[in-house]
Amino acid sequence: GAGKTTLNRILEKHLWDDKKADDAIPLFISLPSIDRPEHDLIAKALKKRGLSEFQIQKLKKENQKFIFILDGYDEIRQTQNLYVSNSINRPDGWQGKMVISCRSEYLGQNYQSRFQPNPIEKDKDTAFQEVVVKPFSKEESDKYLENYVAHNPTGWTTEAYQEAFSKQSNLKDLISNPFLLRVVLEALPYVEKKGKAVSAIQLRLDLYDQFVKQWFERNQQRLSTQGLTGTKREIFRELSDDDFAEHGIAFSQELAVHLYTENAGKPVVKYSLRKDKGSWKDAFFGREEENQLLREAWPLIRSGTEYRFIHKSLLEYFVARSLFESFDRCMDRSTRQRRGSAASVYSFEERAVLPPKTRRDLSLSPKHWIGDLGIVRLLTDRVQQEPTFKEQLLAIIECSKADKSIRQTAANAMTILVRAGVQFHGADLKGIQIPGADLSFGFFESAQLQGSDLRKARLRASWLRNANLSGAQMAGVQFGEWPYLEEESLVFSCAYSPDGKNCAVGLGSGKISVRWVVNSGRHK
Repeated sequence: GAGKTTLNRILEKHLWDDKKADDAIPLFISLPSIDRPEHDLIAKALKKRGLSEFQIQKLKKENQKFIFILDGYDEIRQTQNLYVSNSINRPDGWQGKMVISCRSEYLGQNYQSRFQPNPIEKDKDTAFQEVVVKPFSKEESDKYLENYVAHNPTGWTTEAYQEAFSKQSNLKDLISNPFLLRVVLEALPYVEKKGKAVSAIQLRLDLYDQFVKQWFERNQQRLSTQGLTGTKREIFRELSDDDFAEHGIAFSQELAVHLYTENAGKPVVKYSLRKDKGSWKDAFFGREEENQLLREAWPLIRSGTEYRFIHKSLLEYFVARSLFESFDRCMDRSTRQRRGSAASVYSFEERAVLPPKTRRDLSLSPKHWIGDLGIVRLLTDRVQQEPTFKEQLLAIIECSKADKSIRQTAANAMTILVRAGVQFHGADLKGIQIPGADLSFGFFESAQLQGSDLRKARLRASWLRNANLSGAQMAGVQFGEWPYLEEESLVFSCAYSPDGKNCAVGLGSGKISVRWVVNSGRHK
C-alpha cells in the first residue's frame, strides 16, 4: 500500500516516453500473473503482451536490451533469485537490467542473495542497489487527510480525525501507509462509535471489517439504481433483505480461502469460461446470477481474464478472518459435529467432495498459509497482544486430546503459537492431535508428547531434547535436515568415483581437491 506498483507503472511509462531508438525496452511484469516465474519469465511475459513465439525468439537472439520491472515479488511465495534462475545477461539468456519490488516484511534476514545478480562473486554488491519507499510523513498524511475530508462527507472534520489519531496510538503505523490510511479514514468514524479499548491488531481487524462492510453497502446502493430486471432483480431483493454486505463478505472470504487451498496462495486467478467450466473457479466467476451480482460489488480488480483483490492486505485479512472464525466455531462445542476417524495412516486432512458453492467451511491447514508472512504476522501479532487469544488456542489444542474432529484446527493453533514464540518446556501435550502442524524452530524440551498425532508435522530445527515421543504417530514427519560437510571455501565442482564410495570436490581456494569417504564423511 505504499505505492510500489504505481511507481513501477509510472517508471515504465516514463522510460517509454523518453526512449530513443537504441535505448533498452522497458517491460513491466506483474509477477503474480506469471505461472512459475522462476523459469522462462521474460518469454511468458512477452507472450502475455501478445508477441508470437517467433517474435520472442527474434528479440532474444538479437540480444535486445531490456529494463525488466518486476512487480510484487512478495506475492509469489518463493525465495528463488529470478535474475539467476532466468539466466539474465548470460550468453544464451535475456539481456538487460532488473528492478524488483517487494514488501519489506517479506525479506527477513540475509535476503540480499535472493536479488543480487552474482550472489557468489566478490563484487556482488556493486551491481545491487536498494531503494526504500519512505512512509508518509506527518505533513503528507495531513495533506491527504485535508483532501479526503473535502471530497468525502463522512461527517467528521479534519480536527475530529486528528483527535482520534492522538487518542489511538495504535494507528501510527497504519496512517503512514497510503492504502491503509484510506482504510482508516473510511472506517474510523464507525469503529470509534464502539468506544472500547482494543489492541493494535484488533483495531486493524475492526477497521478492515468496517471497510469491507462499507464497500459492499456502497455497491449495494449503486446496484439498486441500475434498473435490474427479471430474476436478477428478485435475487438482488432477496440478498438485500438478508444483509447484502454479509453475503458479499462471505463470498469474498470463500474466494480468498480457495486462492490458498486451490490456487497455491497465488493472489491472481485466471478464469476461462470454456476451460474452467465445472472447476472450483466456476463457482466464483461463472454465469450463476447470484454470484454475478456479488461480483459486481466485491473488492477485486479485473484485467481481462485475470482477477485479484484491490490490495494484497485484503486477501490476507479475509484468510486470517477465516482462521479466526474456525477457532471460534471450535470453542462453540454445541454447534460442532463429530467427523469419523481417518482410515489411512496419512489421511487426516479434510477431503471436501461437495461443489465449492456448498462448502462454506472448507478448512485451511498450515501447509496452505504458513508461507505467507502477511497472514503469519496478523496471527502472531494477535497472540502477542491478546492473552485471551493465546489462551483460546491453547484450549483448542487441549480439546484435541479427546476430540479428533478438531485436529485440523488444533494444528493451526499450534503452528501459530510456535510462530509467535510460545515455548512448551515440560508441557503436558500427551495425546494432542496436531497432524500437519508446522513446529519448525519450536521449543519442546522435556515436553510430554506420548501418544500424540504428529503425522506430516514439520519439525525443522525444533528443540526436542528429553521430549517423550513414546507411541506418537510420526508417519511423514519432516525434520528438514540433511548431513553436510563444511569446507574452508566454496565448493565449485564435485565428482563421484565409479564405485560411488568416494567424492572429490574442487574448492574455490584453488588449493587441492579434497576426497571423502561418502558413507562415513572421513577425509581420505
